[in-house]
Amino acid sequence: MKNYLGSFIVSLWSLTVLSVLVSCGKHETAAFRNGLGGKKLGGTYTLNEIRGNPSSLDPVRMNSKVEDDIGTNIFDKLVENNSKLELVPELAKSWEISSDGMNYTFHLRTDVLFHDDSCFPAGKGRKMVASDVKYSFERVCNPKTLTSGFWVFQDIVEGANEYFNSAGAQAGSTNIAGAQAGSTAPREVSGFHIVDDSTFTVQLTKPFAPFLEHLTTSFGYIVPREAVEHYGKDFFQHPVGTGAFRFVHWNPDQEILLTRNPNYWEYDSAGNHLPLLDEVKFTLIKDDKTLLQSFLQGSEDEDFTIPTESFQEIVTPDKQLTSSYSKYTLQHVSAMNSYFMEFLCSKPPFDNMALRRAMSFAVDRESIVKYVLKNAPHGVADHGIVPPAFIRYPIDDVHGIAYNPDSAKHWLEIAGYPAGRGAPAITLSVYNEPRPMQIAEAVQRMWQNIGLNVTLQVMQSAQLLDGSEDGKLGLWLTRWYADYPEPENFLNLLNGRLVPKNGNDKSYPNSARWNSEPFNDLFYRAIATTDESKRMGLYAQAENIAAYEAPSIPLFYEEHYRLVQPYVRDNPLDPMNRIDLKYVWLDK
Repeated sequence: MKNYLGSFIVSLWSLTVLSVLVSCGKHETAAFRNGLGGKKLGGTYTLNEIRGNPSSLDPVRMNSKVEDDIGTNIFDKLVENNSKLELVPELAKSWEISSDGMNYTFHLRTDVLFHDDSCFPAGKGRKMVASDVKYSFERVCNPKTLTSGFWVFQDIVEGANEYFNSAGAQAGSTNIAGAQAGSTAPREVSGFHIVDDSTFTVQLTKPFAPFLEHLTTSFGYIVPREAVEHYGKDFFQHPVGTGAFRFVHWNPDQEILLTRNPNYWEYDSAGNHLPLLDEVKFTLIKDDKTLLQSFLQGSEDEDFTIPTESFQEIVTPDKQLTSSYSKYTLQHVSAMNSYFMEFLCSKPPFDNMALRRAMSFAVDRESIVKYVLKNAPHGVADHGIVPPAFIRYPIDDVHGIAYNPDSAKHWLEIAGYPAGRGAPAITLSVYNEPRPMQIAEAVQRMWQNIGLNVTLQVMQSAQLLDGSEDGKLGLWLTRWYADYPEPENFLNLLNGRLVPKNGNDKSYPNSARWNSEPFNDLFYRAIATTDESKRMGLYAQAENIAAYEAPSIPLFYEEHYRLVQPYVRDNPLDPMNRIDLKYVWLDK
């Protein structure tokens, strides 16, 4: 993988800027400067992505938390969620929704510039306008971009399906029924309209209550055509956006470095020009114990992955730091994050619902939480995959499958494999990370107890994601971080109408390829319902269907924990663990 070095911008906030080299394992950083409101400006913030290298930094191909963590700091969206997970303006300073819920009008900021980059004349970034929004959204709808995000507009925006169908046919794809070879691709998505440079509208096919939340995903990032065309197939590793930080370089398996965007449009409440940091460094340490040592030595400014073996040494039962670690700051919050296993439901052997239910009944989730994970999770996933962090979701109305060895044996017999006799060999694919490996090894033993022969296939996270989406894996351990604070984001993983007709095509986000029309009907009724209480009730009814048929095995609901150095300021931990670093400053 090639590396690209962008021009490094050093912002002159004072007449004299000195360089300081901090020893004792800490990285080199620029000198700090006094800002307004008692804040310190400058410095490098270092944090780790334990899942390793991202697959892509092209927004249309981002499909993991790693990629979104980095992308949030490079790109902006029309709307965003703040640290309280409330919808707030970003590139759109305001918006209006028509009375029928089908037309959205966005009024764009007029002071936003794309990053300075060699893709622009003289290397100077130009103003962002409505045509950039249209271009970016149409890239999400074009299979030729290898998009993973068409689902955010599919069946929702007028003309999106037709555009995707025809472009897919030209590219030899049939991801959606009705694409015919030789058809002519529409020149545009008819539902995306440019009124003028600062006004953009979207016409929906029907009311869709979570539409604004869809735009807060990575597929809502705005990119310039010049960068995509200039870098071509390499755009995925040379991103250009309007965000608070600019891309500098990506050294695979080592680090990704971002630098302050001096032309960023936003200021904080004290009047400081954002961002407050000079640099952001994402390290790519894959071992959580090595990461903890790097944090304790001062090389990392935070540690989001406390090793399971060290958890009780660091965190007390009432979720405080033990005396040995009291110099640091501990942040924790119930997470919009669930761990679960998924089956490929469209092919044998896991097209057999009875087998899926048997394997689900055989999993002792309480033992995993208590003994394997040392009570670090928020709790056992005894409902569905939607976690309890969604406080307005009636999770108690969803009845999941609890551990019951007798029921496991009963359903295994119904599946045609009494006591496991005649059952096929099963492979569980798992990320090459400590925690998933510990979980997988425990589950492997539980399934062996009912007579199933289970082997583990250890993979890098990018390989596992690709393999599951391509339909090449039968069973895999995964987790889902909320892209936005709406249960629909989790339940869309089970949306059967997103499953491609051609089994060889990529299926995202429904990698399990489970398709239940009763579920689909309730799900689509829910997303068209603007009354939140009624919508949540319909979601719960739909999830009960999935809980019974077991296309996935929910394991536990996560609690986020983060160790932070004592000098880190204004970096709250929210239930989505959003990594938005433009407000962060270092009190040093």
